[in-house]
Amino acid sequence: MRLFLIRHGETVHNVAGVYAGITDSALTNHGVLQAGRLGAHLAATDVKVSHIFSSDLQRAANTAEAIRVAQSPTLQPVVQLHLLREQDFGFYEGKTFSQRPRDPSGRDAHLDVHRNDPGFRDVESKESMMVRADTFVAGHLLPLLAVVRDEHSIVVVAHGIILNYLWRSILRRFPAANVAVATSADRGVSLDYLGAWSNTGVLDLEVKLRPGVIPVQENATYEPPLEVPLPTFSSAEAGPSTLSHQSTAVQSSATSSASIFRPMLPHMLLVVKAVNSLEHLNGLKKTRGGIGSLKHDPSQKTMDSFFKKRTD
Repeated sequence: MRLFLIRHGETVHNVAGVYAGITDSALTNHGVLQAGRLGAHLAATDVKVSHIFSSDLQRAANTAEAIRVAQSPTLQPVVQLHLLREQDFGFYEGKTFSQRPRDPSGRDAHLDVHRNDPGFRDVESKESMMVRADTFVAGHLLPLLAVVRDEHSIVVVAHGIILNYLWRSILRRFPAANVAVATSADRGVSLDYLGAWSNTGVLDLEVKLRPGVIPVQENATYEPPLEVPLPTFSSAEAGPSTLSHQSTAVQSSATSSASIFRPMLPHMLLVVKAVNSLEHLNGLKKTRGGIGSLKHDPSQKTMDSFFKKRTD
């Protein structure tokens, strides 16, 4: 079975250099082209996708939808989950990267200055993100490993930071001896941290049974949980996102990622086939004149139609 962890396409906030963790930033025209290229590439390489999960933010959901349509318009809908949202940047949501200076000690001085401001929200903790990653893997991904056939694939489309936590949650469930890296994917980096995720960058994983292990009966079915409990999240509103959402702040120090049950998978092998693969973008160049960086208009079918509208 193949498992693809994918970052969304380029967004207007990416182009502007603005923090948009839980903010519902839209894909640019170029981002839509990236997503389309990715979907076509996976379909052309005979990848048979059986399940697609994404963050419920439009940049990830629309990227995932492009993959689904390229596979088959009749493929079951993308499962959109709050769990897969990007890190909540709190006070910095909607602010430029330059507005988050750091002093030499590594402390976020600007954050400290504004900590007592009305409506202040802190940046989501690493612990909270690990809880979300573990909850998704345990509640949605692990059940599929037992029922998805070898020739099928699972796609998860999310965001650069949370994807690293998802990867670590997956990696920790395999004994070290059961993890291998394909020669083409070996970049000499630590497996625990694979580096930055480019827009539509793909982490390509293969999960398979160890030799001699008897597979689950073929007629087994996967029933997704109706509701994955989020004991560490409050229901408070959180910032400038146009969507209502739960705060990702941890309510109690008594609940942590260490308290999430992580079943191990000693009977399975994990192979890293590609890291941040961008093969699908070969030859793709951003449209000149700033058009590629504009927010995508769904009614704008092609660049030709865009120019036609401008000249009419």
